[in-house]
Amino acid sequence: MDGAGNITFWGYSPSLCLTKYVDNQYNDQPIRLLLLGSGDIRHVLHTLAFTTSPIYIYMLESQLEVYARHLLFLQLMFTSTDQIGLQEKCEHYLELFANLHINTHTEQYLKEAATQLIQHVTNINGQFQLASNVTIDVSLLKYKEKDFLEGIFQFWRAPPAKQPFPAELAWDGRVRQYLGARYDTRRNAFDWDLHMKLAERGFKRLNAEEYGDWREKGLAFHLNRQDYIQPNRTLASAHVFQSTDGTKQARRGYWGDILTGPFLAHGLEPIDNDDPQMQSKANDKFVKTATDVSEYNVLKLIDRVQLQNNQIKIIFLPLNSIADLCTASTQRYQNLQFDLIYVGCGLTHYLNEQGEHFSSSIMSRGSTLLLELPTFLLDLKQDQLEQLEKRYDELAKIAKCVPRDNEEMKANVIKIYKYDQS
Repeated sequence: MDGAGNITFWGYSPSLCLTKYVDNQYNDQPIRLLLLGSGDIRHVLHTLAFTTSPIYIYMLESQLEVYARHLLFLQLMFTSTDQIGLQEKCEHYLELFANLHINTHTEQYLKEAATQLIQHVTNINGQFQLASNVTIDVSLLKYKEKDFLEGIFQFWRAPPAKQPFPAELAWDGRVRQYLGARYDTRRNAFDWDLHMKLAERGFKRLNAEEYGDWREKGLAFHLNRQDYIQPNRTLASAHVFQSTDGTKQARRGYWGDILTGPFLAHGLEPIDNDDPQMQSKANDKFVKTATDVSEYNVLKLIDRVQLQNNQIKIIFLPLNSIADLCTASTQRYQNLQFDLIYVGCGLTHYLNEQGEHFSSSIMSRGSTLLLELPTFLLDLKQDQLEQLEKRYDELAKIAKCVPRDNEEMKANVIKIYKYDQS
């Protein structure tokens, strides 16, 4: 298993306000976005914070553990500040988002949230309100997918003696397997990856202490509380192993990223210029770390989201349902078109599989296609990245999409295309 693992708990690009790239905005109709393989809710959070129009966001992932985390973080975002204050929300979010171990107080929140989420996903009509203007729709999920989600939430609140999650052992096993003979000199390997890969590819704010602690023990964010002793059960997932005799067995562990880290989502750059200190440097190094910027950004985004009163609906699509979506093979998907489609770098093969159907069926006239570049997949070499970028252009052309002014390319994070029906 490579450094990225086989499940995407966080994406490989910073959060974006996706409606910034939507040209088709009508006052009488909601903006419709489709997010394929985003891996987390960073784009959802950023988009909702800066969008005042009615908006429908459709989400499609390839693993239910990712959906479970989406639902958890959405519930947290829209919990009343009378129940959870802004700073506490931010800390809960960053701990659960990124840390292999969490604070006891955050663990208690997770158990309470899991109980509420069980009630929500087992709701007979498949929809529930997180606020008066926020609807979550899981009605399109299959019955077995809802059952699996319920099982995940049950695991989150289960007593350790009954359903253990030895997070530290799981993490160390992955690190040993990945590094092999380099394990005994792993700090040198971590420094190399930080300076010669992450920094060279544009992430210069991340410092050696932050990155080294995460690579060593899965602890990304040191916030106000220091007793990170409870395993973060949201980062557990199952992986199926096949023995030499062909027998298959699922094993729960940590099978996510152990190489790039969760810092990119909110820690690459501040989302505004309100605080000059965020960009200040000493000895040609940023004074504010990726942790500082992550906390700054998340606090700002949560605060703005809570002030919005536009109609918001977030719809979860069945796993790997892209073919049904593109061929409108069922009634529920007919006449469903999107003003913007975002594709994470782990699911760009969808464009190849669906070909022209990808655009002709589900992209509205003049809609936007955003493809996440694999710049920060550190196992890829530079020549591979260049080949993949060319391949993206080919896939977009098949889908009848043409390159647009790629202002975000300066950060090497996404490529932007427009649907050209001519």
